[in-house]
Amino acid sequence: MPIYEYLCRRCNTIFQFLVRNPSGSTAPVCPECGEGDRMEKVMSTFSVKSGSSSIEDMADDPSLAGLDTEDPKAMASAIRRMADEMGEDLGPEVNEALSRLEAGEDPEKIERDLEESGFDMSSGSSSPSRAPGLYEA
Repeated sequence: MPIYEYLCRRCNTIFQFLVRNPSGSTAPVCPECGEGDRMEKVMSTFSVKSGSSSIEDMADDPSLAGLDTEDPKAMASAIRRMADEMGEDLGPEVNEALSRLEAGEDPEKIERDLEESGFDMSSGSSSPSRAPGLYEA
C-alpha cells in the first residue's frame, strides 16, 4: 500500500496518508482543519528527479555561473530552473509573479500586488510544515 503526501493549503501543512485504494481519485480530508477541497497531492521528499539532487549540487551548475542577481528576469528564470530540478511546486501565486518578472514588470509592484492579495511574503511561514505521523486515507 502506497504512502502519499498531501498539502493542506489552508493549514499550510503536509500530511502523509496510507492509501489502501490508489485508484481512487479523491483527496483525503485534512486531519487538522477538516478541509477536503484544498488538499493537494505533492511530491514526496524522498522522490528523486533526474539532474541535480540537492541545492549544493546546483551551486556548481554551469547554467547559474555568472547569474546577474540584480536582473529580475534572470533571477526568475533561475528560480524556475531550481524549482524544476528539485521537483518543487511553487504554487500559482509565485508562478504568476515569476512570469511577470520574466515579462519585465517592476519587482516592487509585483511584491505590492502579492501582499495586497493576501500572499504571505514572510520567509518563515511560506514553506509548509510537516505533520508527524501517518494517517489513513
